Amino acid sequence: MDQATIVGYALAYIGAIIAIFLMFMPALIILALLLLVAGAVQVVLLFLNGLAIGLYRSLFRVYRNMTDRWHRARGGGTLVPH
Repeated sequence: MDQATIVGYALAYIGAIIAIFLMFMPALIILALLLLVAGAVQVVLLFLNGLAIGLYRSLFRVYRNMTDRWHRARGGGTLVPH
């Protein structure tokens, strides 16, 4: 096999690799976009989770303060002897 044949085979091999890569390029682009969307959804869910936990904690704090004031107003928070 002479050098021109080897170079021709190498160029054909590289051309086939490039063609296969270009054929799979749309699928790779769609996969990358799906990964980006999934990451964005995870960030939004993380934000909403933090917002819900903060809202829950603040409502619990308000409820706790309200019940503490109610108990203090009734008898100082101590049990009444019978």
